[in-house]
Amino acid sequence: MQTAVHSEMIQLPLWIRKSIVYKILCHVLPAVILYFTVGMDEYRLEWQAFMKVLALIFFLAGPYVNIYFLVPGLLLRYRYYEYIMAVLGLITFLMLLTVWMEPVVTPWLKPGKSFKPYHIKDALAFYVMMLALLSASTAVTLFGQWLEAGYHRAISLQTELENLKKQLSPHFLFNTLNNLDTLIYADQQRASEVVHTLSRLLRYQLYLAGNGQVGLPQELSFIHDFLYLEKLRHDVLDVSVNTTGNIQAASVHALLLMPFVENAVKHNDYNGHPYINLELTVTAEQLVFCCINPVAATGTALPGGAGLKNVRRRLALLYPGRHSLQVENKDQLFVVTLTLSI
Repeated sequence: MQTAVHSEMIQLPLWIRKSIVYKILCHVLPAVILYFTVGMDEYRLEWQAFMKVLALIFFLAGPYVNIYFLVPGLLLRYRYYEYIMAVLGLITFLMLLTVWMEPVVTPWLKPGKSFKPYHIKDALAFYVMMLALLSASTAVTLFGQWLEAGYHRAISLQTELENLKKQLSPHFLFNTLNNLDTLIYADQQRASEVVHTLSRLLRYQLYLAGNGQVGLPQELSFIHDFLYLEKLRHDVLDVSVNTTGNIQAASVHALLLMPFVENAVKHNDYNGHPYINLELTVTAEQLVFCCINPVAATGTALPGGAGLKNVRRRLALLYPGRHSLQVENKDQLFVVTLTLSI
């Protein structure tokens, strides 16, 4: 099933982000670029390559310590003050290391070259540069964490939606097969119709329902097939479907309307006059679905069942802030009105 949530995610697939090539590119490419960017012309030629490598290690040590130790160990655990102190300590250590290294590398300078004494502005410039470098590495890490969390959240939502949809799937297959077994001997032509209807219904669930949104006519055709099979058991059940507006152009998430129809079939007034009225109105901005059925005086069609709870969850995931659901059970009449912004 291709959910709206999943389709909105823009990121590299997980297998790419975990591949060896991807990791090599992430780690080696910056080092290669930095190697050819850093200039060491003040050193003698035989020491320039070594000093480039030394500078490379020096510049990358801070970001790597930040990415692999400070961010996961402190920042992502909400230990902000400790993280700030650790970053300042790391920069100070690198600053002191720079000062300590200068007498060591001075003999490698070209004749006439020397290090200038450090002043406060030099130290401030060093702090600003390293803060910028560490901030960039933190931003990259947090962005990666956000993508990873978004990926897993999308997978989790997709799995949850699949599970909810499976829970919405009717358990009437067993009853339908029993009815079919009877019809094979009593009415072979109708038995053939039942087989074809059941085939269409299963095909819709197996293939079309996995495509996320489907055309409203397809969803209505599925409901027609479902009610046709249910009427094998409840031949006194009257069903009417009224549509208004441009139904052909509308779409809806697959199986979204089915729980209400299932509920209407299950909790109808079979001791009186059982019926189901389905009304669909499509406008330029809204799709309004209304399902009306009578319930027995001692019926169990109370709002808040597992099916209704599941469909509320699906609506919250698929139409956040773009739907309203009203359920009324009054005077032995059960009315569900679902409005979707389309």
